[in-house]
Amino acid sequence: MNKVIFPYALLLMVVYGCNKIDDGTTGSVSSNTDGTTTNNFSKLYAKMYNIVSFDSSGTANVKIKTTDVPDHKSPFFPVGHAKYEVYNGDNPNFSTAINLMGTLSDPDLLTQNITFTIPRYPEVSSTHSSTTGGPIGIARNGVVFFNQYNGNGSALDALEINNADQYLGHPTPLAGNGGAQYHYHYEPKFLTSTYGNSAFMGFLLDGFPVYGPYENGTKITQSMLDSYNGHVSATEDYPNDKIYHYHVISSSSSVATSLTTAAPYINGGKYYGTKGTVN
Repeated sequence: MNKVIFPYALLLMVVYGCNKIDDGTTGSVSSNTDGTTTNNFSKLYAKMYNIVSFDSSGTANVKIKTTDVPDHKSPFFPVGHAKYEVYNGDNPNFSTAINLMGTLSDPDLLTQNITFTIPRYPEVSSTHSSTTGGPIGIARNGVVFFNQYNGNGSALDALEINNADQYLGHPTPLAGNGGAQYHYHYEPKFLTSTYGNSAFMGFLLDGFPVYGPYENGTKITQSMLDSYNGHVSATEDYPNDKIYHYHVISSSSSVATSLTTAAPYINGGKYYGTKGTVN
């Protein structure tokens, strides 16, 4: 059966509100008990793209609205769509279809309507809320991040891994509101190949940034990170500061290599900071 072609209207409209996006110094702190020297990530806001709107007019939070449609090609676009591309990764077991408890699911990704409200100046939380199913953050290209578990709360298995496209994204099963929601569980390969392995990848729901699998030329390993999959250090955007940030773990798209051993991929299952909201 031929796949149905859905129209996609991607509106790139960045709304900064009345407040000027500063240079990363206003609102920063000289020292924190966790060793950080700034919690102002304004300079990273300008790196967000492929989103509907970005509103930083509030003093406490910023709001990011996205359609969650990736800016790169994928076999999960409908056949005939301008962004449809046959899988060309290195996983011989890849399939757009996934068998979920006896039910075959093979959806094309669909346009979403998702709004993140995240802290403008994130701080370490005393409670460290657990991540839940669904979006836990947003990549710089407007695609949502998911944690290392499937919809049943179980660790990702070969079925899920073999359903990840060449950029390590895939849609949720098509079921009601939010179905066929494209997302990354793992290293967003399109972003690391485009911007570099040490580059800014996006934000988690607590407002802290996510970076690539390398830092200062060194490959990040789990032993270098805390239980939340982050640490305090300088980054290429903040070379003279120490910031708390998460790291994705370097991944291959082949089930036979690092995906089966690299979990957690983006986050350790709990937020370092106080989480915002997503709806």
